[in-house]
Amino acid sequence: MAITQTKVATAASLGLRALAYIFLRWVSLPVAPAIIFTLFAIYVPAFVSGYRNEPKYELVDEVDVVVTETTLEDENASGNESERTANGDREVVAEDVTIKETISVEDRALKPWQTLLSGAPNPRSLALSLATLLLNGLLVGMVADRLFRERSYTGDDLSFVRVGYVSDNEAKLLIREPDQSNMPVSVEVHVKDPQPPFDNPLWQNVGGVRWTSNETDYTAVVSIPLRHSKKRTYEWRTSNNHSGEFTAPPPVGHAEETNYGPFTFVSTSCIVPRLPYSPFAHPLSIPGFKHLAKVLPSLNAQFMLFLGDFIYADVPRYWDKTATYYRQKYRQIYASPDWPAVGQNLSWIHVLDDHEIANDWSANSTGVYASALDPFHHYQAAANPPPARKAGAFTARSPNITYFEFTQGPAAFFLLDTRSFRSNNRLPADDANKTMLGPHQLADFLAWLHRPEPKGVKWKIVASSVPFTKNWPVNTQDTWGGFLAERRKVLEAMWDVASRGVGVVVLSGDRHEFAATKFPPPPAEEEGGRWHESATVWEFSASPLSQFFSPFPTYRQRDREDVMVKYIHKGNSKFGAITIENLEGGDQSSLKYRLYVDGEEVWNTMILSPPPPAGGQSGGSFWNRLKLGSDGHKSSYPWQFLRWSKHSPAARAKDVRRALWGAEIGKHPPSIKYAEVMDSDAGVARLTRNIREVGFSFVINTPYDDPNDTKRLLERIAFIRQTHYGGFYDFKPDLAMADTAYTNLALAPHTDTTYFTEPAGLQAFHLLSHEAAEGEDGASGGESLLVDGFKAARILAKQDFAAANVLSKVGIPWHASGNEGITIGPDKLYPVLEFHQGRLHRIRWNNDDRGVVPLGDIPTEAWYDAARKWDQLLKSEDLQYRFQLKPGTVVIFDNWRVLHGRNSFTGIRRMCGGYINRDDFVSRFRNTNWGRQRSLEWVLR
Repeated sequence: MAITQTKVATAASLGLRALAYIFLRWVSLPVAPAIIFTLFAIYVPAFVSGYRNEPKYELVDEVDVVVTETTLEDENASGNESERTANGDREVVAEDVTIKETISVEDRALKPWQTLLSGAPNPRSLALSLATLLLNGLLVGMVADRLFRERSYTGDDLSFVRVGYVSDNEAKLLIREPDQSNMPVSVEVHVKDPQPPFDNPLWQNVGGVRWTSNETDYTAVVSIPLRHSKKRTYEWRTSNNHSGEFTAPPPVGHAEETNYGPFTFVSTSCIVPRLPYSPFAHPLSIPGFKHLAKVLPSLNAQFMLFLGDFIYADVPRYWDKTATYYRQKYRQIYASPDWPAVGQNLSWIHVLDDHEIANDWSANSTGVYASALDPFHHYQAAANPPPARKAGAFTARSPNITYFEFTQGPAAFFLLDTRSFRSNNRLPADDANKTMLGPHQLADFLAWLHRPEPKGVKWKIVASSVPFTKNWPVNTQDTWGGFLAERRKVLEAMWDVASRGVGVVVLSGDRHEFAATKFPPPPAEEEGGRWHESATVWEFSASPLSQFFSPFPTYRQRDREDVMVKYIHKGNSKFGAITIENLEGGDQSSLKYRLYVDGEEVWNTMILSPPPPAGGQSGGSFWNRLKLGSDGHKSSYPWQFLRWSKHSPAARAKDVRRALWGAEIGKHPPSIKYAEVMDSDAGVARLTRNIREVGFSFVINTPYDDPNDTKRLLERIAFIRQTHYGGFYDFKPDLAMADTAYTNLALAPHTDTTYFTEPAGLQAFHLLSHEAAEGEDGASGGESLLVDGFKAARILAKQDFAAANVLSKVGIPWHASGNEGITIGPDKLYPVLEFHQGRLHRIRWNNDDRGVVPLGDIPTEAWYDAARKWDQLLKSEDLQYRFQLKPGTVVIFDNWRVLHGRNSFTGIRRMCGGYINRDDFVSRFRNTNWGRQRSLEWVLR
């Protein structure tokens, strides 16, 4: 039996070997080296002591037992043997038991394989003992080599040039040159394989770098203008002996010019040198680069979209927290002998993730963040695409912004920063205020999603460093699965985008596994038919490029919201190649995804962009809604119902076609005579149809000696609504009510009763008189104006989609509190532009009744920018229909659609009028235009 020292040595050896294998071949756990070194420190003395004290021989104790039987005959027995047996007589047997014990000393069994595999000392063989000891020492040496040797490769003298973002008119080269004797560094380019006479074959100097300094770790970016409008491949060279090439992408915005054929780029994340470990490899060797380099020539890729974890600051050990340390980690990747094969001729575009800072980072810009972001900006962001637009504008919020956007060929890209602004990971996943992106980035991202793209751009690609799916139950809180409220908001925006014929694909990494997931919109019965199934969003999550992989499956579909398409967890190197090709005719585009594992294609799939919405219109969901018609949703009905509906009067008269207008409506404004309305329902039908179609109508030849005639006119439509102003009003500008309407001041275009949950549906004005005030010579002014709010909203969406989107998203605390004892507000916050079932439903706008813009996901400054543009649009002469009210002419308008105002005036004006509820007006319209039976059919169907 082994002595205690040998048992300790064996246990330490087995633990050391298992942990060393995990560290060298699977995952470089930062804690592993310390444990391995500790186990080795325990192992060596226990091994030596066990070898010395473990006996070389073993005692063999053999015991032999001999039993001798003697048969005795019974003298009293008679007869022969057979008779005795038959009679039951028995023989008498005597037993003699002899026990013999032999103790000997023998050599112990050699068991060479057991010695080598266990690491235990073998007292019989010094050679075997030394061999197993050396084997463990070698493992510890490999761990030390992996841990320490790369530290000596600081890359302080590293000189390199890499290709950054390349657009159709500019290319960026990132240059690092610490040797000032090589300065200045000049850059030359020329067209590869020129096509005379259009291409200049000569090398041309395009600029360079005068000097570099430690402030940027001796890096600088050179922007190269590209003079050709067509797709070209360029060769470049620098005066400090670096060279390579890049390919300009196809131009953006012209369908006929995006059909250059396949548009391909690659995507992945996560790099750690020398994993799996090889003692013969360079300390900065990156096996994944070799796999990528093998495939790249066949892909003709435009760029690498790298989704974070370009460095692992905390792997294999977190040595330091200074900017100097983080800079060294970047230099080590670029100093890898495997880098030039994948970086000299390929544009790399970068996204930030946690290991560029620290694992599962959710501490915003505190702690080590500034040190970590210093080299990220110098080595990655400086050569990236332009920063994302501030909501609705074209300027970046900060020179150090960490999220970006660009458009190339048939796709638009948004590169998210999922680390710098997120809430604490430990907050509940369904917390409504928990944010992954922060309010500013979220607003910019949503504005980008809803922004219409040029013709020929059929895809919006979202680059997220962490998976969008919640199907990874392990460490879900670090993914979008830990931010469910914001994820839902983003998903709805993506479904809106896909509903207008633009496909949305999320590319992610981080998990060291591959998963293809699709996110279908909710069934029509759950969302009122808001989205069609074709609005499905896709995600392809692929990583690592060169790191460990999970040996056990960790992805699991949990519900019908995130649908698994394909899952592969094995492979130390994974990357995806995405190829987009616009189909002939230009209506749709294909996107093919190919997955490469350890350099071999193992899976692929192809998806199509959603079909364009009805009518072939493009633009955001907001724009589609502003068409005031179908949103492209398709429904299925039984034939029996369709046959009934086809002949149903209600089906043919469900609603009217709204006519949008501007100042030109003044040439032929809708009107009807007072007597027609008062004498028959046909007159009421015509009046309500005018209002329903155009948004307003005049009633001419109205008696004005008695305001009750006007009151009876309104009551021909419906009951007059009671408010804090009373019912039917008859007033002069005497400030009897604390409202600007009771003054002679000018009023900007606005809607009334914004502070009610349901604002007044109709509003009517009748000028009964306009006389000079006491002491004045005459009365003048007071010109009225009307603006079609629906047309204004359509124009705003065309001019600045992001602004229109903001006005449709941000709820405002409308209120009325000017009169004594009166404080009125709606049941919740409502936006300026309100939608219902895919249609622009109501406009709520009165700056005098607006409260403070609340803080939320969309920055307040974005709302004010949008409101300013909206207000300027409403004041446009092209949109304002101006007219002078006069006694005998009543104007009745749709307060949910038409904004009204007036100029200032002198004198005393007597005005009467009132409000009518929306449902009363609409019901009156249907009953007088369709009849009761048709109205019932509309309700029943």
